[in-house]
Amino acid sequence: MIILYSYTEHSLFPMPYPQLTLRELHYFMAVATQGSFSRASDQLHISQPSLSMGIRSLENKLDVRLFERSHKTVTLTEKGKTFFLHAERLLEAEQNLHRAMADDSGPLKGTVHLALPPILGAIYFRPIIRQFCSLYPDVVLNIEEHPSDRLVAQLLGHHTNIAALIGPVQNRQLRTIPFAEAELCLLMADSHRLAGRESCSFTDILDEKLVLMNENFKINRFISEAFASHGATPHVTGRTGDTTLLLTMVQAGVGVTIIPAAFHNPAQNDGLYCCPLQDPTIRITISLAVRRNSPLNKAEEAWLQTSIP
Repeated sequence: MIILYSYTEHSLFPMPYPQLTLRELHYFMAVATQGSFSRASDQLHISQPSLSMGIRSLENKLDVRLFERSHKTVTLTEKGKTFFLHAERLLEAEQNLHRAMADDSGPLKGTVHLALPPILGAIYFRPIIRQFCSLYPDVVLNIEEHPSDRLVAQLLGHHTNIAALIGPVQNRQLRTIPFAEAELCLLMADSHRLAGRESCSFTDILDEKLVLMNENFKINRFISEAFASHGATPHVTGRTGDTTLLLTMVQAGVGVTIIPAAFHNPAQNDGLYCCPLQDPTIRITISLAVRRNSPLNKAEEAWLQTSIP
């Protein structure tokens, strides 16, 4: 709990301001970074009325309006922008306090707070998780999956400390570390007319039915741009946020899909055929990102050392 005091030259004892709680600060940061009460409540795993009540309590204690609310958007007021800077420092101080109190003796302990895009977690991080847990069995891995467009907000709102981002990433508040590169490929049922080819061009699939990840997945932006370069738009017949369901839909012939080549494992994905895509070839870069000037705990530093090639 954070208590702020005010002193006057006539008082012998401090006169406390209304007490602000860390929970209220986390509520505020969630709404500020998500720009939405509904998305913030989903992120915090609380009901929207509880979140609204917490923000209203905070505004009443401060006697200021922190957010401008409309039917579609939630934005910070000028006072809200000022409060954001101070709240961010207070939450960083909280994390630094936990780090300072951590026991440095014995095996490495602590928690790694990590956020990943769903389609990348299964591809790139399974062997890293296995290696890390073998090296540091007493460390807790707190891994959350979020669409790419929400990961920067997760970082800036102090809801995670490390995130895997699909580039390019341009944000001065973040430090990025190159992690991997990926090339997108065409994945189809092995009974599809294009199965067996050594490569396919986008001109071969302009009229094909496509099964894609949900619209808020960043990979869709690259796919749409590739179709647009041929004056076309993807003919989407199915979407999902689950990679296992994506493969099931492709196997069932609902449509073809476009995914990172490393996602296809012939030994596990029976009934599917994968081939490179050309004209254009789509390559994406993946980086691990952390907040600038916000130190990680020792467990998170160890995670970065294990993850970076």
